Amino acid sequence: MDLIYPVYLPVCCGCKCIPFSNIILQSTWVPPSSRRFSRKLYWICIITFEFFPIMTCRDGFKLDDVARMKLNETKVPIQSTGLWSWYTHPQVSADLLHHHSVEECHRILQPRRLPTAQFGTFKDYMYYCLKDSFLVHRLFEKEMVLFFLKERANFTAWNAVQALHMGNSSLLLELFKTYGTCLGFFVNTHFLKSPIDTRKYASVFVTKNQTYQGALNYCIPEKAYDDVSVMDFDSMYPSALQSSNLCYGTCTIMTRDEWLACPASQNLTTIAYRVHGEKDYEINTFEESPAFQYPPFDPQTDAFAIVINEQTEAFLPHIVKHFIDLRKHHQGQYKQTKDVYHYNAQLCIKILINSLYGVMANKDSCLAYMPIAMTIVTLARYQLLGSYHYLKRLNYHVCYADTDSLMVQKWPYNDCHAVNAYLNLKHVELKYEQQMKRLLVLSRKRYIYETQKGEIVTKGFQKRINELIKFILRLVLENVWSFIFSTPKPTQNPQLGVSYAWMEDNLSLSSRGWILWVDIIQQARYKCRDAKKYSIYRKTKHLSDYKSKSCVAVHMLKKYPEKANDFIAYTYSRADVAAQEASKWVMDAQEFQWVNYEQLFMSQKKMFCMLLNMAFWKLPEVPLGMCDMVMNTQRWKEFVQEELLFWHKTRKQGKARKVLLLVEKGIKYTFCMNNHIKRVRGRMARPPSKKKQKILQYV
Repeated sequence: MDLIYPVYLPVCCGCKCIPFSNIILQSTWVPPSSRRFSRKLYWICIITFEFFPIMTCRDGFKLDDVARMKLNETKVPIQSTGLWSWYTHPQVSADLLHHHSVEECHRILQPRRLPTAQFGTFKDYMYYCLKDSFLVHRLFEKEMVLFFLKERANFTAWNAVQALHMGNSSLLLELFKTYGTCLGFFVNTHFLKSPIDTRKYASVFVTKNQTYQGALNYCIPEKAYDDVSVMDFDSMYPSALQSSNLCYGTCTIMTRDEWLACPASQNLTTIAYRVHGEKDYEINTFEESPAFQYPPFDPQTDAFAIVINEQTEAFLPHIVKHFIDLRKHHQGQYKQTKDVYHYNAQLCIKILINSLYGVMANKDSCLAYMPIAMTIVTLARYQLLGSYHYLKRLNYHVCYADTDSLMVQKWPYNDCHAVNAYLNLKHVELKYEQQMKRLLVLSRKRYIYETQKGEIVTKGFQKRINELIKFILRLVLENVWSFIFSTPKPTQNPQLGVSYAWMEDNLSLSSRGWILWVDIIQQARYKCRDAKKYSIYRKTKHLSDYKSKSCVAVHMLKKYPEKANDFIAYTYSRADVAAQEASKWVMDAQEFQWVNYEQLFMSQKKMFCMLLNMAFWKLPEVPLGMCDMVMNTQRWKEFVQEELLFWHKTRKQGKARKVLLLVEKGIKYTFCMNNHIKRVRGRMARPPSKKKQKILQYV
């Protein structure tokens, strides 16, 4: 007689759990005559489960803790160590396996250091394992991306591992095939793979890679504003698809000749396909119309037409509508319950519906259909431009516009009802996001703002920064921010107000910005005296993917090949000029004693100088050359100090080495040996035929 207890555990990927998909808890019946109690008669797989990071950000929590918090359920209240007694004790028999008395089982097996209250019968322990498996499965369903992948896998009977490793395009294709039936659509997947010759759109391609125009961005660089409201389009690209009924069979982009030769297309919705630029923010092509309308196609001026059949209900908008509604449900539940499950679910849905646009734009995708991708982003540009000109018509100043957001100065409302009423597009909604106390626009995709609570937030800066960049940025921002927004503006008559007499156009040494930069650089160099505290992060590729064989990343990967496709921390050591060594990269802080601190913030140096220029110098171009003069002075001092120390050291040894020379080359310096100087008849002279020997460039 066999007693088999199946336990089903999900196959997990990238976690610390044991990846068993079918764990059998089996006890085998052995006749009394052949029993050898010294043998292991019963094979039991014990699940000792420590909770893994995929299910919680609180690493190290036990399964019982997380299940109680998120499922309001607990494990069977016995100790798992008691299974060891059932596994090894010679007194275990078939009768004992079916015994109902915990006290009797405890008396016979006598588990070490385990009281009766924490012990259980064999059936209790089988239920303990089953309950563990059930809780893990429930949490697996509820958590993060795995939940959503598993839900999608249910459509096609995939397991979670298959779902995790499937590409997004293939996953969406399978979802279309199965979801179509659920929504009452018969989906011909061969039709989804209809090829499109994109060469006919080449005349409107705008990038070096020969692709269509993407989102729009507008700003006046290096400007400061206060009282700025932020408006965002809600799910802009999916909403554009849903609003205009875009699908494989309802949308295309035709040339002027194709449109004129097709009478049927002239009875459908036709929108002009145009490439936009800065002039479109200056010229209002939407005129003074009380309601927003997409610009109609004009065969006289427009080369391409977006043709949409809005008379027949399409399949893709149904897919998008279902997931948008599902996301709104989870967003509402999260607001009410603050349960992270709902937050994670809505985030996964957002990623899914946004990826729909991406897979159609990718020519290598199995769902590639460029006319839909081009149409979505064009409609989005029209919506952004229409909203911009409507706000401008109401005499509001739009400080910044980018893709799906608008930043409006002194907007008196905490909603966007007026703009939405003007747009009047089904499924398209502009939402009020936040109010900025102050905004500093540096350039496109790069700005700094202050929240109502006084927090300074930077956008568009380097994502992975080291401690030195944080330190310099804090010092620069503190001074720039207070000067731009808190210092009274200059007046013509110094007696009537504050004068900016010390702020000079020629960037003199009395400039406050100059003094501030010198002080910051000195502090930065001083902080880097401890090399172990500072590093630079860089994302690497596979070694074979690098064209250059001498770049820093290649050298690092040759030494640490296991770091491929990972963020690695490294830094630059200071050059040993006495030994004629250039600045070199290192990955281990133990390998060097000094940091070349310039390399630690070189990627953000222009940004720091731009901020100082906005506040203090106000020059038409960022004076990087003047800023480098500060570092050149430090290089000279370091160079002279190192050379003199080395010369004194070698002189004491009786082998005084000739001193290197530091030759100025513009704002850079080059090391040269002084062995081109020779003594001729008691005086120093240079041989006419011998040039300076360049050893290395120290920048």
